[in-house]
Amino acid sequence: MKRLKQIILTCLAGATFFVSASANAFYCSEPSPPGRYSKPTQPTPPSVPYCVNEYSNTHTCDDWQIDSYNREIENYNWQLKMYSSEVDAYIRKLESYVDDAIEYANCEIKSLD
Repeated sequence: MKRLKQIILTCLAGATFFVSASANAFYCSEPSPPGRYSKPTQPTPPSVPYCVNEYSNTHTCDDWQIDSYNREIENYNWQLKMYSSEVDAYIRKLESYVDDAIEYANCEIKSLD
C-alpha cells in the first residue's frame, strides 16, 4: 500500500478532476449542456371566434361561444404561467452549464501546468 500513491478527488462546483500525488495528472470532467428536450415551448393562443369582429369591436356570438372562448383564454393564461416557470428552470440549467464549462476550462488550463 505504501507504493500506491493516494488519489485525491476534488470537486469544484460541478467540475471534477482527479489529482495523482506523484504525477500531478488531471482528469477534467466535461459538462453536458441541457438537452433540447428540456427547452420549453411557448403555448399557442386560442383563435378568436368567427363571430367576433375585432376591427369594429363587436360580436354576434351566443353566450356559449363567449363562455367557451373565455375558458380558452383562462387556460392559455395558465399555460403561460407554466411556460414562464419552465423558462426560468431552463435558464437555471443553462447558467449551471456555463458555470460548469468555466470550471472545466480552468481544469484544462491547470492540467497544462
